[in-house]
Amino acid sequence: MEGLVIARSGHRTEVLVRELGTVLLGVPRGKILKAGERIYAGDQVEVKLVDKETVAIETIKERRNLIPQPPIANAERLVIVMSWRQPPFSNKVLDGLLAQAEFFDIQPVVVLNKSDRMRRRDERNLRYWLDIYEGIGYRPLLTSAVTGCGLDRLEEAIRGYLAVFAGPSGTGKSSLLNLLIPGARLKTGEVSEKLERGRHVTTEVRLLPNPKGGWVADTPGFQKVDLPRWVATETLPYLFKEFRDYRCEYNNCLHRSEPNCGVRQALEEGRIARSRYESYLFWLQESLKQDEEV
Repeated sequence: MEGLVIARSGHRTEVLVRELGTVLLGVPRGKILKAGERIYAGDQVEVKLVDKETVAIETIKERRNLIPQPPIANAERLVIVMSWRQPPFSNKVLDGLLAQAEFFDIQPVVVLNKSDRMRRRDERNLRYWLDIYEGIGYRPLLTSAVTGCGLDRLEEAIRGYLAVFAGPSGTGKSSLLNLLIPGARLKTGEVSEKLERGRHVTTEVRLLPNPKGGWVADTPGFQKVDLPRWVATETLPYLFKEFRDYRCEYNNCLHRSEPNCGVRQALEEGRIARSRYESYLFWLQESLKQDEEV
């Protein structure tokens, strides 16, 4: 029988067995144990019934992708939830997650949540960031779990897909999911006004059935993006997708001080946003540090 791993926490694996229409405890067997393979939420598996509560997981089907942070397989949409304040918006975190989506060829959905907390004086600054990301091809959605603003557009963006909700703690991922999926009752965390970051309240990756079709995943929040752990330094320039429009003299140009760099020329001509370029340099430096430690 075929199954979908809908939750993985420690040694506990929960599998939706499609033919039975029920969720059972999954226990890895055979080749999986011999190979020491790990099982992740989102994995498509082949199972055999052991008893009324348990199935043996015999095979893990070939994955479309595997995101290491948050750990989930076969994602089709990466919903990046940022907030405008509490915690404050960070373009570096957003850019790191967008690079991750590009690396795994997952369609990103950028969400700026807590729009109800935006003030009139925020409008110009907000417009600045919207223009940047809309110009690149990402179209941020303004949402609010308090007023319901933008929920219809978010619902449409994830319908029919396996969508991963990710982003820093305290940005309101679980609050949005509670509205999108009636009965989810996910725990929400308060944001420390002193630290301006949320407490981690989700301790596992769990897939939730989307009543409109597909699945969504609530994931543990995090304070940083571990980009250097999974992407090579030479790959990073290609993950800032607007950089691909410009040719450099060297194929392995890192766009720092190399001669005849098309990206730096585009930057000086205003065709690449300086904030995106500075964000790229930040992640490049982090990647280079990682290379030195290896």
